[in-house]
Amino acid sequence: MTRTTKTVLGGWLMCASALAACVDKESPGVESDTDTTASAVTVAPPATGAVDTGDEPADTSADPPDDSGGGSGAASAGGSDTSTPPETTGVDGTTGVPATGCQKVDLLFVIDNDTTMKSEQEGLVAAFPAFYDGIKSTLGMQDTHVMAVGADDGKALSNTSQCLGGGKCFCGPAPLCCANTCEGGNAETCNGLACAGLQISECASQYGAGRDYSNSGTFCNIADGRRYMLDSQPDLHATFGCAAAVGQYQTQNDKRPMFAATEAVSPAMNGVGGCDEGFLRSDALLVVVFVSDKDDTNENGGTGSPGGPQEWYDALVAAKGGNADSVVVLGLVGDGNMTGGGCDPNMAPDMEALAGGPAPRLQDFVSKFTHGAIGSICAADYGPFFSNGIAIVDQACDTFTPG
Repeated sequence: MTRTTKTVLGGWLMCASALAACVDKESPGVESDTDTTASAVTVAPPATGAVDTGDEPADTSADPPDDSGGGSGAASAGGSDTSTPPETTGVDGTTGVPATGCQKVDLLFVIDNDTTMKSEQEGLVAAFPAFYDGIKSTLGMQDTHVMAVGADDGKALSNTSQCLGGGKCFCGPAPLCCANTCEGGNAETCNGLACAGLQISECASQYGAGRDYSNSGTFCNIADGRRYMLDSQPDLHATFGCAAAVGQYQTQNDKRPMFAATEAVSPAMNGVGGCDEGFLRSDALLVVVFVSDKDDTNENGGTGSPGGPQEWYDALVAAKGGNADSVVVLGLVGDGNMTGGGCDPNMAPDMEALAGGPAPRLQDFVSKFTHGAIGSICAADYGPFFSNGIAIVDQACDTFTPG
């Protein structure tokens, strides 16, 4: 039924000697730089002309879910949310013709977790509440799924990992490095969890699996053992902040954000027993947001995502039954190669500041979508970009036909 009312708007294998060599400290020493005084936001349009605008480890006392199996979707967890509206049929009950408009939205956030991404991740977390609330208010709907994934498979070594006295270690990304640390006999606890009771899901090492813990080891307590959030999630804004804290660390291979994105919506991940079971819905608009300060390339010996912009586009569209109009893609990337870009043309990623190298392949990918926009990773405030993202989502919903 058409909406008539709108609101304006060495890899992961951490050797025992590495942690044993850590200096005894009183705190994990996670950086907390929150300076966002970089240049004002400048958002450059994709080629299609789509509209656009411009740690310290937290408390880990909460027990993690029993996650020793391969999947942790809503069905396998045995829980179900009853606060959401009944399934839409995609057919207007009065006219019998396919209905248009969004009653459901699936929000997927793909977040680069390289060593240079600290400030950019903080900017995303700061902008999320207004983006999420704005989508719900503008569309007048109460049925969203929200999931955050990293750009790799979680097998790398964090630059904030260290051991404290008394057999305590903080290790990221959790929980795989904790398994290795505990098995090596170097610790009695890891990230506040007793080594004797440590349980690790196979999903912790899968590209595209929703994050259910922060890099510092805090379990995010996503309801019903899911790896994505519903609107009924207690303190959803803070829970997203936990899941989106994917950390900054090196890995044996380059990060693969587009592979993570396409895996996150794949049938294997969303089917019964899959890590993201139930996240992607055929009758929901899919909104993919990715944040990366470098291009996703496998050229010249690089080990980025397999394929290229066309293959990534095809994979997302296939996940939505071949309907490209049911996908919105918003990318925050280095844009120094674009007219009006907010990054310097010769800029490279930086560990201490908002910065990003040109990303022509990711820009090309976004330009293939009717509903898409590129924003500058160098912007001091991501709010204007996401405000425009709300408008793009709204436009997509005007013609969206639930599957």
